[in-house]
Amino acid sequence: MALVRLAQSDAGKTAELCVGDTVELRLPETRTSGFQWSLRLPEGVRLVVDEYVRGGVGHPARGSQGEGPPGQGGVRRLAFDVVDAGRHLIEAELARPWEDRPRRSVTFVVTATTPNE
Repeated sequence: MALVRLAQSDAGKTAELCVGDTVELRLPETRTSGFQWSLRLPEGVRLVVDEYVRGGVGHPARGSQGEGPPGQGGVRRLAFDVVDAGRHLIEAELARPWEDRPRRSVTFVVTATTPNE
């Protein structure tokens, strides 16, 4: 089982994984603006972590924790376990709950095979 880290810049690209791998996704989010990420997950992917990390910026390989002044952005840290083989689309929208249209929509493509394939 492997941990695969993705960022917003990986949207639209295909990540090739095995069933049992974990995907960590970090998306920039500023809570004070009202914008929050919402997800649509396929059945073959199970959400295991959904947390806001204050001050964490950039790609997941960089620092994950940080403090900053009030109102500073952070990241939405999400982790998923891949539980079924196949092609899975993880769709995320950045929106304010009271608005009709999202500010941004991104799709991450995960192709999973069983470890014996």
